[in-house]
Amino acid sequence: MTDLSPVPSATAAAPRVEVMGVRHHGPGSARAVARALDELEPDVVLVEGPADCDHLIEFLTGARLTPPVALLAAVADDPGTSAFWPFASFSPEWQALRWATERGVPARFIDLPAGVTLAARPAAVVPVEDEDDEQDDGPTSPAGVRHDPIAALAAAGGYDDPERWWEDVVESRTEHPTPFSSITAAMVELRAAAPELDAHEARREAHMRQQVRAALKAGHQRVAVVCGAWHAPALSGKLPPATGDAKLLAGMPRKKVTLTWVPWTASRLARAAGYGAGITSPGWYEHLFTTQDDVIASWLVQVGAALRDKDLPVSSAHVIEAVRLADALATVRGRHVAGLAEVTEATRAVLCDGDDSLVQHVTAQLVVGERLGEVAADVPTVPLDADLRATAKRLRLAFSAAPKALDLDLRRDTDLVRSRLLHRLTLLGIGWGDLDAARSRSTGTFREAWTLLWRPELSVAVVEAAQWGTTVQSAATARCIERAATGDLSELTALLEVALLADLPAAASPLLTRVDEQAAHDGDIARLMAALPPLVRAHRYSDVRGTSTAELARVTDSLVVRICAGLPAAVTGIDDDAATVMRGHVDATHAAVRLRADDDGTRTWHATLRALADRPDISGALTGRATRLLLDAGELDVADVRARVGVHLSYGTPARAQAAWVDGFLAGGGLLLAHDRALLAVVDDWVATLPAAAFTDVLPMLRRTFGAMPPAERRNVGDAARALTTGTITGAGAAPPGTVLDPDLVAGPVRTVALLLGARL
Repeated sequence: MTDLSPVPSATAAAPRVEVMGVRHHGPGSARAVARALDELEPDVVLVEGPADCDHLIEFLTGARLTPPVALLAAVADDPGTSAFWPFASFSPEWQALRWATERGVPARFIDLPAGVTLAARPAAVVPVEDEDDEQDDGPTSPAGVRHDPIAALAAAGGYDDPERWWEDVVESRTEHPTPFSSITAAMVELRAAAPELDAHEARREAHMRQQVRAALKAGHQRVAVVCGAWHAPALSGKLPPATGDAKLLAGMPRKKVTLTWVPWTASRLARAAGYGAGITSPGWYEHLFTTQDDVIASWLVQVGAALRDKDLPVSSAHVIEAVRLADALATVRGRHVAGLAEVTEATRAVLCDGDDSLVQHVTAQLVVGERLGEVAADVPTVPLDADLRATAKRLRLAFSAAPKALDLDLRRDTDLVRSRLLHRLTLLGIGWGDLDAARSRSTGTFREAWTLLWRPELSVAVVEAAQWGTTVQSAATARCIERAATGDLSELTALLEVALLADLPAAASPLLTRVDEQAAHDGDIARLMAALPPLVRAHRYSDVRGTSTAELARVTDSLVVRICAGLPAAVTGIDDDAATVMRGHVDATHAAVRLRADDDGTRTWHATLRALADRPDISGALTGRATRLLLDAGELDVADVRARVGVHLSYGTPARAQAAWVDGFLAGGGLLLAHDRALLAVVDDWVATLPAAAFTDVLPMLRRTFGAMPPAERRNVGDAARALTTGTITGAGAAPPGTVLDPDLVAGPVRTVALLLGARL
């Protein structure tokens, strides 16, 4: 608890309370607060913020916090219920706290405790400023005034943009006097036209008045109060009797909360981020606060540098002309100084040549910005967070608000440990790293490709995960075991794969036991097939990570046997749509069996595929697919496949069944047709001889089949089909040498093939 004992005063004058009504995250307000504090020299500073966070104010000393940062409050037994109170360097509240800590003046927060706020707003993650009802009938309506008093003042001043009004009146003015008395007077009028406060808002103001009374009772003579402009009238002048406020505050529910500082980002201060912090241009406001001279020129110099980074020819002359245009626009519009609107228009016209995409780049990089604040290691937090930060520091992984690519070589010890950390965090729901599976596969077995991005809400995820353990490894292990108790087979195998990647041997053993039990009792072949690939991948890549998986191999091989035994019955009697879904499972199982490379399992699987390919009573989507997989595996020769194609595309078979077989056979591999001209001729003859009604019926399915092929494959197939019209086909089924095809006779089939392939003749 911050010491509230008064600083000895040389005078015995009557106590003075100076209320400074501000706009959250306003650089003009921040400057005005700093000037007012220098003039008043208060012996205590009271700031709007959760009263139970007083013990965290001391961490503003010694540069242990680098804004943007936020106070985080999370309910102890339900960390998902939490709230943030963000601060930027240009936040008036931050400047007031810095002023007090640098001079040794007592400071404290005076709003309702976070435990009370979260008890009143359960099951929600809310920011400090997002506590008002939604706006009703325009900014000057009673509800509109209550929702956004600044917008009401802007409308009264003839502005349609409250940001621009505030910038003109407060943010861009650096001269005296401070605006607080005028702001309070304006708020008095607005509050008179607004609806009465709701119960929560009334309690907030009652609590703030009680804290002002407590400071005066403690003997302080010069009290500075920094609060939102809306609350200034409630805290100014002679305060009402304390009994009414005490009665209003009696019996409020309260929850036990965990409190700490967490890093925040500049973009999260923007209204567009969904956190309702009240500003759309934090980068611009940072510039206004930190730059005293040549504000516009220095800003446009930064814009020029950002555009040159994109290899655009922006010279000093361009910047000078943009400054002149911004100043001219401000003069024409009657503004005493150019604001963000004028600067942006000058940027678009002079530096970007009217290209809005370049303006958006400037907005993202400079106007909004993406900078992550810093919190020192000695700031109190949950043990899990401390372990995470210590581990990340040891592994040289930096927390960044900008996406950062991280390519890991798992043969290196450091990269292997990094990989394990990121997989453990994934298990805990802390999505710091996003694994790019496609990029990882393309770079080889020994590599992983991650993208790291730290978002403020991950701090809540860390607090929430702290219930599972004090270290990342112990928490991930406990979370794995807990999820294993309720997961189905596919969830268990996916969980087991990640547990092995994360090197959690204490979790792998019970997970394997659960997988074995579930597989033995689960009669759904589709679920068994979905469960196989993660198990095989985990076993296949275990040598990379040094993980012993002998028991995993046993479970995997037994799963293959169960799949092969149950698949023939599972595909009986299903329609083409269900068969198409099952075909996906067959493909995944085939890939897994190939990756497992177990001779017994491979033979059993190939025998199962051959049995499917020979069955006339199941969907062609499956028999065609089984035939194709056997051909790719070398279990069928090309001549046998051609014969099977001829049988399945012969007269007597319904056209839709023929199309389903073609779809199953060709899906994912058009090059087969391009390189086997005889096979292409068989398919072409089938299409050319379809009756008109049957052709119309199967056309959507055929277009789906050929449309799913990559463009290069479609071109190759199209070239091969075009060659059919020139008499250049060779091999079985080809026309005899010297045969000349009649263009009129082949024109119809050629148009048909072109329609299927989406080609233009």
